[in-house]
Amino acid sequence: MIINKNIRLPALCLSSLLTMIFQSTSAHAGFEDVCEPIFQLNHNQYQRCGNLPVLIPSNDNITNMHLLLSDLGLATIKPAPSLTNSLWQSYQTNVPFEAGTISDFVENKIPNQRKSSEFTLNIYDERCQTLKTGQKDFAQQVKSNVKIPDREKKILLDARAQIIECNSKMPLINVDSSWSATTRQYASYLNASISFYNTNYSTATKIYSVLAKVEDAWLKETAQYMLIRSHLNEAYATGVGQYGDLEVNKINANFLKEYFEQITAYLKLYPKGQYAASARGYLRRGFWLSGRKDLLANEMAWQINNPKSKLYNLDMQTFPEEVDRKIFDGRAINPKIFNDPFLLATYDLMYMRSSTTEAYQPISWSALNAQKEVFKQHPALFNYLQAVHLFYVQKKPQEALRLLPQPSSFNHYLDLSQAFLRGEIIEKTTPQNAAEYWNQLYSKAKNNEQRSLFEAMLVPHLNQKQDFNAFIGNNAKIRQAYFQRRFMTQFANENSLKNITQAKQSTADQKQLAVYTLLIKSLSHQNFKLFNETYPLLPTDAAQYQGSQTDNKYKDKPPFANFIWNGSTITPALKCPDLKNLSLKLAHTPKDLFLNVCLGEYVRSDKAYTYDLFQYEDKVFKGPLFARGNTYKEIIKNGPKGDLQAYALYRAIQCYAPSGINDCGDEEVSKSVRKQWYDRIKSEYPNTSWAKSLKYYW
Repeated sequence: MIINKNIRLPALCLSSLLTMIFQSTSAHAGFEDVCEPIFQLNHNQYQRCGNLPVLIPSNDNITNMHLLLSDLGLATIKPAPSLTNSLWQSYQTNVPFEAGTISDFVENKIPNQRKSSEFTLNIYDERCQTLKTGQKDFAQQVKSNVKIPDREKKILLDARAQIIECNSKMPLINVDSSWSATTRQYASYLNASISFYNTNYSTATKIYSVLAKVEDAWLKETAQYMLIRSHLNEAYATGVGQYGDLEVNKINANFLKEYFEQITAYLKLYPKGQYAASARGYLRRGFWLSGRKDLLANEMAWQINNPKSKLYNLDMQTFPEEVDRKIFDGRAINPKIFNDPFLLATYDLMYMRSSTTEAYQPISWSALNAQKEVFKQHPALFNYLQAVHLFYVQKKPQEALRLLPQPSSFNHYLDLSQAFLRGEIIEKTTPQNAAEYWNQLYSKAKNNEQRSLFEAMLVPHLNQKQDFNAFIGNNAKIRQAYFQRRFMTQFANENSLKNITQAKQSTADQKQLAVYTLLIKSLSHQNFKLFNETYPLLPTDAAQYQGSQTDNKYKDKPPFANFIWNGSTITPALKCPDLKNLSLKLAHTPKDLFLNVCLGEYVRSDKAYTYDLFQYEDKVFKGPLFARGNTYKEIIKNGPKGDLQAYALYRAIQCYAPSGINDCGDEEVSKSVRKQWYDRIKSEYPNTSWAKSLKYYW
């Protein structure tokens, strides 16, 4: 179960994202839904897009479990590949990362004893999972069996090759009485398998039961094993509803009993058999279907603590998801079922999250301390959980600090977590010392994962200090392109951006992004002097920089073509100059109403599709935001009679078309005011094309 995990925020446009500092979003880049990185202090609220490589409540359970399994020596977490997106298209980071992505880089440190791809616990209905591996095993046995004549081997192999789908009914094989006895048995095995894949479990069970008594060793053991799977799927089917959803409480208890009996029978006959580890793994599925979380948790704990056993069957890549779905599945959990630090630590971190749900209560201090015996072999982990509780739940940072060791080396995720929590406490209690602390940890980072974590913690401080040097160059201190891009588009002030365009160490991409940001922000903040100073820095072939609208070599670059606007004609007497000359004129006469209408024409044009991305109050940029609606209002109120006023009335009304929501950036007016505008253009300028075209005032 994930507290607050089911609360999903709608995807936000990038203009909204630009107003947020490490807030939770799902942003759009191109046509893909991107989980844009989240980073915030006080990590006790579940964040899908803000997972960190440390044990904290805000992480997804699966992330925390992978980290714990790594510290237990059971899992290896491989380094994530470096992100290769261009600076302009950088919407992701290595750290923070999206929930679930860490699983892609996890593998077993201690190999399990299961047959490869025997089953995947990610899938509820496991019936179809052995179509390919089953064919390989069957072919190997047939080819090596000296009791099967070559001609009959071909018949069997061809027949098995036809079993390729689960979703369509397959006909049974006609067993020829002239075939050898062994061939007939293998053909019968195929018929049992066809019945199994056809969901005719009663027939499959009958045939497997007979084959479990034949002399052929492979057939005998495999049929005995398949009895487990046949009984499992027969039981499972009784709980599947009309729309394919599983209702555990409706599963036939007698079928489950027979299923467990088959597991026991197989393990008794073949305690070291080729399927022994897999058969033991099916116990977990049975406990889950029985609703026995206590037994399921015990079996999981046994597996965790017996990795050298022949019955060890955990896949580190999928095991945390199995635990999350079958133990922490949203129903009430009694923590007393956990007698293992791994499961209990996961539970504790989950129940230290903040939540607005009335039914949710975080774990109490007394309940946490009552777990001490379970953690007797892991005292450092227990002390850390106590510190997490003191800081996040009880809001007692100084007491939490006393439970944390001084950071030295980061050989385990627990070491990294302790150092990280200490940093969060410093951020809370002595924020003036936080940047230096993260700098010290950054210098001790052993790998890209650790370095990226400390980068993420340093970034807010560097943003505030306007330390542009930390973000530029091929060997920048802040290496993650997303943070570089974010600094330049959201935090860098005019001087920092100018310095980036001039610095020798700045890369071409960094200079271009700084130029683009200077141009778009100076225009939106009506700083025409700055716009005019920056305009000459446009590439000579700026018209080719059309962003994602083109497939040329500039598609991953800022869309500089947006600044090549050739003006527009409102009427023969009202002709707007191109953007370059418009800005030059506005620098001298910024209050000119016609020129401001022309700027509004640019904002309305398809050249300004990224303009709205920067339409937010920016504390680091000087000047009021341009809102074309204010220009229209000024002309309506004080402008001279004529086409310009008629056009202003028309445009002011159109600001609300067709939704009734103002998209002109100014303060919204009531519908009665819009009606006055409508009546005025109809009465004062009835012969204009604008008055004639208006049918509504929205």
